[in-house]
Amino acid sequence: MSTRTAIVVTAIVTAIIVTAIVVPLTYFLHPDYESSDSDSSEVTTELPENERFDCYPEDGVTKDSCEERGCIYDDSVGNGDTVPYCYYPPGYGAYKMSGSVEDMAWGYRVTLVRMDVPSMYGKDEQTVILDLEYQTDNRLRFKYYSQLNPRFEVPLEMPAATVKTSNPKYDVQFVAEPFSMAIVRVDTGVTLWNTSVGGFTYSDQFLSLSTRLPSNYIYGFGEHEHQSFHHDLNWLTWGMFSRDQPPAYLGNLYGVHPFYMSLEEDHNAHGVFLLNSNAMDITVQPLPALTYRTIGGVLDFWMFLGPTVGDVVSQYTEAIGRPYMPPYWSLGFQLSRYGYNSLDRVKEVVAGMRYYDIPHDVQYGDIDYMERQLDFTYDLETYDGLPEFVDALKLTGTRYITILDPAISVNETVGTYPAYDNGTAIGVFITESDGKTELLGKAWTKDFS
Repeated sequence: MSTRTAIVVTAIVTAIIVTAIVVPLTYFLHPDYESSDSDSSEVTTELPENERFDCYPEDGVTKDSCEERGCIYDDSVGNGDTVPYCYYPPGYGAYKMSGSVEDMAWGYRVTLVRMDVPSMYGKDEQTVILDLEYQTDNRLRFKYYSQLNPRFEVPLEMPAATVKTSNPKYDVQFVAEPFSMAIVRVDTGVTLWNTSVGGFTYSDQFLSLSTRLPSNYIYGFGEHEHQSFHHDLNWLTWGMFSRDQPPAYLGNLYGVHPFYMSLEEDHNAHGVFLLNSNAMDITVQPLPALTYRTIGGVLDFWMFLGPTVGDVVSQYTEAIGRPYMPPYWSLGFQLSRYGYNSLDRVKEVVAGMRYYDIPHDVQYGDIDYMERQLDFTYDLETYDGLPEFVDALKLTGTRYITILDPAISVNETVGTYPAYDNGTAIGVFITESDGKTELLGKAWTKDFS
């Protein structure tokens, strides 16, 4: 080896040795260095606020109760009512695919088994079946259920596929572990449904599923009072459980309709229907994303690909049934309120409508027309002359509708209230499990059957 070559080799070796010594020393002696006991895990598991899905939707979350569920606690942002303090970590999942996707005559079947992760509420279903029925080119049904533990399902006659459609406008994609599913519109490549976010829970009395949305434009669900038809996605939760209460922002009202329509960024439209009649709520967040939670039944989803708004509505009503044709007069102008308290006041209101030439096709009478809120009665003092008044309204082309509550008093003297006496005689009332004892409830502070 020449002297020049030896010098070069020596220089290289020396440089390597110096680097091996200096670089570690510089790192470990740097003032910003922290030991392996630092909070480096928080850096790797932190998510942007919009991507945080609530892991503790009930009240009373603490750091310990959150982490017992395998989730991340961070109360440095929001107030708990917006950005959740307790959220699922990145890549979280509770189920994985077992085996391969089964090719069925009507579509595909996926078997899911629960992974070894903490339980939210216990009694988790260990095996869940996901059936995907390719019903038509524009209609996909995907249903999560248990074969071992059947649950209540809404007894609504819905279409079923026997052979999968030949040219679907959707493509379904899976990730095996942790399991997630995406539904993609074939002609545009837009992902309409993506469950890779949040957590999928399928337990005895709690079911939850989250999905990303393709845009911020989501409409529907109900029945609620909204400031606009377009949903506000700023961390709002909407309950859906039929309740007789006056309209109030964020309050759940008379009906439940778990259907939404989404307008995609390219102006295509699609709709999603959850066929489930249990108490439920939905949460929207600005990712944009949507979370379903319900306390029973199965997760029976139906997607309608449109692509126009009119197409979505047509496809949806084709599945659930077309609306009935209402009488022409019922499409007119209707006036209803509680608290008239007398027939004289009703007459004043009707006369005022005529005087100011306000269209008036239907007038209602609320429960204040009744005698002590008893169905099929009217107060012979405050509403004396009601039948004659209704007949006179009809002559002017105005209908009169009396409100009836589905409650019959059991506290009346025998022989004085035919609605109860006759109903008992022919056995029309709901009974308890013995099939004999009438089921009682409370309404207007009285006992009712």
